[in-house]
Amino acid sequence: MRRQQGFTLIEIIVVIVIIGILGVGITNFIGRSVQGYADTAERQQVATIAWIVSEKLSRAVRDALPNSFRINDASGTGTCIEYIPTVAGTDYLSVPTLAAASSFEVVPFPNYNNASIDTTQDRVAVYPNTLAGMYGLASPGMISGTIASLAAGTTTNALLLTLNASHQFLSDSPQRRLYVVRQPEMFCFESGVLNIYQGYGFQNAMPAPSALTGTVVASGLANGEFSYTPGTLTRGGVVTLAFDVTEGSGLTQSIDQEVQIRNVP
Repeated sequence: MRRQQGFTLIEIIVVIVIIGILGVGITNFIGRSVQGYADTAERQQVATIAWIVSEKLSRAVRDALPNSFRINDASGTGTCIEYIPTVAGTDYLSVPTLAAASSFEVVPFPNYNNASIDTTQDRVAVYPNTLAGMYGLASPGMISGTIASLAAGTTTNALLLTLNASHQFLSDSPQRRLYVVRQPEMFCFESGVLNIYQGYGFQNAMPAPSALTGTVVASGLANGEFSYTPGTLTRGGVVTLAFDVTEGSGLTQSIDQEVQIRNVP
């Protein structure tokens, strides 16, 4: 008699159970690998946003005009910070402090010339040792009217800086230092985003963000705030920025950074 060959019911059940166990293990392995990749990508995204915001703010305020910082809260810690950006600096031979004048001689700038001038907004700042009156653009005052031109001066190797209108500065700089500045800028943490406001001009009082049109720098932020510690004889001013970067899954990274202001009056 020929023996019949095949699988018994028990053997089939054992094979099905083994295949099921292997399937569950493979599924869990793939699922955890995918989840691990997603978590890594999410952490990388949070870290990237934090780095971009921190670097953008640091680069913007590091070279600001000394003592030009304003915070939108009398306590000294607020959600908005305003400052006057600098674009160049040099030394001067003399500036009008006793009477108004429209031109004076300066040492050549290392990275600024007549072709660099924006005649609609470039101004001269001399000895910005206090915030009081800095944004008023008065004469006498620390910040002049707009620059008209740079040309060869009568003194050898000097440049003649000409303003569009006569101006009288409040006082000489102890180091005969001069800055070229442009219109104020303002950063604000608002409703989970960081906005930057530009081109609104000099105003005696710090403007409200709701009255301006801003540009979004980053989103996914929370608990953002600024504070400013003025400079002293032994160190420059310090801007402190703090904020949280959050993602939909609840992942949060907190940033607390100090930025030293390199320019001095």
